[in-house]
Amino acid sequence: MNSSKWFPCLIGGAAILVVMSGFTQTSCGQEMQGFSANDKLAPDFKITAFYESGTKHVGKRSGEVIQTEEIPAPEGAKAWRVMYVSRTWDNHEVPVTGIIVAPKEATAKPRPVLTWAHGTTGGARNCAPSLAPNPAQELVQRSETAPVDYGVPYLKDLLARGLVVVATDYQGQGAPGVHQYCVGNSAARNALDIVRAARNLEATHAGSEFLTLGWSQGGHAGVFVGEEQPAYAPELNHLGAVVIAPGAMPLQKPLNIPHIYVLARSYRDAYKVELSEFTAEGKKLVDLAGEVPVTRVFRASLEMKGPFVQAEWSIDFARALEQNIPGKRKSKAPILVVQGAADNLVNPEDTRALLPRALASGNKIKVSWYEGKGHRDVIEPARKEILQWFDDRLKGKPAPSDQLK
Repeated sequence: MNSSKWFPCLIGGAAILVVMSGFTQTSCGQEMQGFSANDKLAPDFKITAFYESGTKHVGKRSGEVIQTEEIPAPEGAKAWRVMYVSRTWDNHEVPVTGIIVAPKEATAKPRPVLTWAHGTTGGARNCAPSLAPNPAQELVQRSETAPVDYGVPYLKDLLARGLVVVATDYQGQGAPGVHQYCVGNSAARNALDIVRAARNLEATHAGSEFLTLGWSQGGHAGVFVGEEQPAYAPELNHLGAVVIAPGAMPLQKPLNIPHIYVLARSYRDAYKVELSEFTAEGKKLVDLAGEVPVTRVFRASLEMKGPFVQAEWSIDFARALEQNIPGKRKSKAPILVVQGAADNLVNPEDTRALLPRALASGNKIKVSWYEGKGHRDVIEPARKEILQWFDDRLKGKPAPSDQLK
């Protein structure tokens, strides 16, 4: 390959753009936008005793709280780490961790909830954002060379509006288990069940109305929240979802990028695919993805010899990817998609393809474009629009929608 080419790949549950010249299986990661081969990695989080669940989740209802511990909170709020019960896409009970943040101020009526779905951190237990010493704060980028974060964007603004803010780690991050990365229905259930968990904590005064906010992997999950909620959590009233850079299409071919090993481990667990696309060296990276954050998987892929992947997906893996394309089902709640037109991680073309598919499925959805903005630097410019959109949903105003052409 003598010229540069755009390769659609998966990151954070969404397609990314990787620009490579002279691509080979062993050099792909070195030139992948958003990662650096030489920069210092952020220290790993440590699993504490709180994150050990044993069999406490067995036989309990979805959203039931297993245990809590109080953590530092923004001024005027209180916050907890929580472990709660959720279910995978095929209804296996699993323990899941996350945080819940609620205003201290007294209220005479139930508070609406906002459920935050975070972006890619990796597939290991120590990738859970709630493991941070102070996770109940505004979004914090842990690595200068990759979008690995903890915290919640606009947290103080959301609390000032009287919202209870909840943030799932997703299954297999924090609590024991395999993180089902890019399994949309599992992630959606994790995000829904922490809303239920907040309602089960009396001190939050959380009600049945809720909003969704997701970014990258969490943007993908956020679309699935709307699709999954009517049947899975019918007692909840979903007012709307904002998804930032969600992506929409599956990875077309296996490539040596760190997220593919997290994805492969996920699909091996969720769908029992055999990973025939991966060499013996590649499977070592798949196993490593369950032990370390995504940035360390990237570093290992540069140190190992390869090759790691074959040229094409198996039928079973392709079928699993197809199952996780968002926008194929109707959400009862409206959707706002926020996308930077210069995003070099989530392919803007895939967001453009999401719109007609979601509209054809009967969704009320609008895409808001931010020219010149990328994957991360779109978050702050979009603050005003997103908060206004949430305000309008809380007031019961009709949501704007694009139309099929």
